[in-house]
Amino acid sequence: MKFFNLLILLLLFSSVGTSFADCICKQPPKPELPSDRADAREMEKAGKDVDQYNKEMKGYRGCILACLNKADNDLAGVISGWNYAVERFNAEKKQ
Repeated sequence: MKFFNLLILLLLFSSVGTSFADCICKQPPKPELPSDRADAREMEKAGKDVDQYNKEMKGYRGCILACLNKADNDLAGVISGWNYAVERFNAEKKQ
């Protein structure tokens, strides 16, 4: 029974480390904004660049939120595993 409990804890802790490792978010580069002396063509290009940046930032923010959710889930898993380990430890001590 102790081996089974240890195996469960090892699986829990090993899966926690790998799930966060694959969470890589890359912030998009900021677009270059035109000066007050820009012509219409430069303004149009800058407007398209800002629109593209906005789309990419939404994806980046979504990635960060997903990473935070994974981190929260990992933390909950570790705490749950720890509580289980303490509970089993205390149960063994009472016997």
